[in-house]
Amino acid sequence: MSSLLRHNDAPAANVAVASIPTPQPQDYDWVLVSGFIVILTQVGFAFIGAGSVRYKNSQSVVIKVFLGLFLTVLIWWLFGYGFSFGDDFQTKFMGGTKLAGAKWEATAYGNDYTNFVFRASGAAVGTAILAGAAAERMTFLGWSIFTILYSGFIYAGLTHWTLAAGWLSALGFKDFSGAGVVFYAAGVAGLILTILLKPRKARFDNGATLDFNRHSPLYIGFGSLLVLAGWLFYNGGVVSQGAKSQYIQGLVAVNTLIAGATGGFFSFVIRHFQYGTSNLAALSRGVICGLVAVSAAADDMKPWTAFLYGAIAALIYSFLAKVMPAAHIDDPAEVVSVYLGSGFVGILLSALFDTKAGAFYGFGTKLLGHQLLGLLIIFAWVTFFTLIILLAFKGFGILRIDAETENVGIDKALCLGEAIVFANQVDEMPLVQQTELGNLRSSQLGSGLRSGFK
Repeated sequence: MSSLLRHNDAPAANVAVASIPTPQPQDYDWVLVSGFIVILTQVGFAFIGAGSVRYKNSQSVVIKVFLGLFLTVLIWWLFGYGFSFGDDFQTKFMGGTKLAGAKWEATAYGNDYTNFVFRASGAAVGTAILAGAAAERMTFLGWSIFTILYSGFIYAGLTHWTLAAGWLSALGFKDFSGAGVVFYAAGVAGLILTILLKPRKARFDNGATLDFNRHSPLYIGFGSLLVLAGWLFYNGGVVSQGAKSQYIQGLVAVNTLIAGATGGFFSFVIRHFQYGTSNLAALSRGVICGLVAVSAAADDMKPWTAFLYGAIAALIYSFLAKVMPAAHIDDPAEVVSVYLGSGFVGILLSALFDTKAGAFYGFGTKLLGHQLLGLLIIFAWVTFFTLIILLAFKGFGILRIDAETENVGIDKALCLGEAIVFANQVDEMPLVQQTELGNLRSSQLGSGLRSGFK
């Protein structure tokens, strides 16, 4: 096998020592700091969500992101962490101890307190992604309950099966930091969510004059840069040996950066060839696509492989971003195109390029079967419970906002005003009713025109 397809071989003595299954001390200072930084990616996701929707709903998306963060932390303290990392009594299905902080320990070989901070922050990333799929249509009550059930049970179960060495990882499924169980799963849930919520009013009506363009590509760009920075700590924090494993730490960081940069560049170029324009949103979303894909195996690939992951993820994203609207699936933040597509790509490619089990390294197609089975299981698990939850919400009338709130905008109807209230905006309201602007239909006002402005 050529050196292009191999990591640098370690000395034979080191290999012999590494084969001894002795516990290794963990660098929990590094993991804890990584958890702090991952929490800050919530700001990035809030920017992305707010910039992806119409102005009249931008504040509501930020509320959903932050509400999802706080509810995820609380439900993970009560149940999620125990379900994910508690003792499963050899069932390998779901943990049943360490609930609500009971019997948490802190030793050189295991620190529940630090691990909770890092893993809860990762769980909150999934709910932040789903806030984009729920944008402009879902009620706050429905979103809050869904966040609790998704992060505390649906995602926690997947975490135990894979990231906590449960039955799926024992079967042979590989996922370094969550390309499948975090991002692909969020993409699947986002697909179900946006289909059941149905398109925004008049989104795909023939002859509709409403403007559904994202109101601030700048926010999307700023948010994606923040997420890129935080993702380095997210992937890096998975290597809990920290300073004791400099080679793996550096390799993960290099692969993460290269995949993100490649995804952004190729998405930008592809969009230019598609429409003949330069598109900041495509550039920004492409970065995320590369990050999602490389998270499947950032610790077991050469940098040239990370480049390939980013390029293919950008290609799939560009295809799905065009297909989704054509299929009348309304996904304002392109959650499905970015996360479902890129997560699938990352898990699938790892079956080929994983240096320890991939087909291109002489290990056959066994891992390919495990990866495909894992993707199918994740899809089935997430789809089944997401459907049950959302259909129940629909039956109780708490899934989607009412037509009047949608026309006016969630911010103005439910959030005490729009995201930015200018000094003279309230004073001009009575005057607006006497002008031609005051005679426009409420649906037209909801398209982007704000009361108090011509």
